[in-house]
Amino acid sequence: MLGPVLLAFAPFLAMCLLRGSVRGSLWMAAAAGLSVDLFSDDPIGLHTLNYVMTARILYGVKRRLSYEEPLHLGLYSGGISFVSTLMQLFLLFLFDRRVPFSGKWALVDLFCMPIADGVYALVWIAAPLLAVQRLRYKWDIYWVKKKNLSRTSH
Repeated sequence: MLGPVLLAFAPFLAMCLLRGSVRGSLWMAAAAGLSVDLFSDDPIGLHTLNYVMTARILYGVKRRLSYEEPLHLGLYSGGISFVSTLMQLFLLFLFDRRVPFSGKWALVDLFCMPIADGVYALVWIAAPLLAVQRLRYKWDIYWVKKKNLSRTSH
């Protein structure tokens, strides 16, 4: 843990959890964790275990959220980031004792970075998806109106 880092897979995990089954979500969390494990210097399997445990803990929260609401994706991503950071601290304490802990870390990584992860998910994932959804809706309305106009003119 070198410093504050965005949890890049938080929006991906949030979308998997919001749209998928528990089994599929856990497999996707394991795949995301494995890809992070391959490029990190932490003990192998630590991120995989972290993401799977985080996904399992937060799967039940999805009943209160909708995958169609952009704000819910941002909030869920922030929650995933917070729980994953806590889980990472616990796992690193268990398996790798050379990690320093300071009050600055608690403030930045535990509280500020989940907010940044939520904003990141909202701006770069949810907003483009919402824009595509709106454009597709407008496109469908345009073609329905065009079909109705062409039928009435004959």
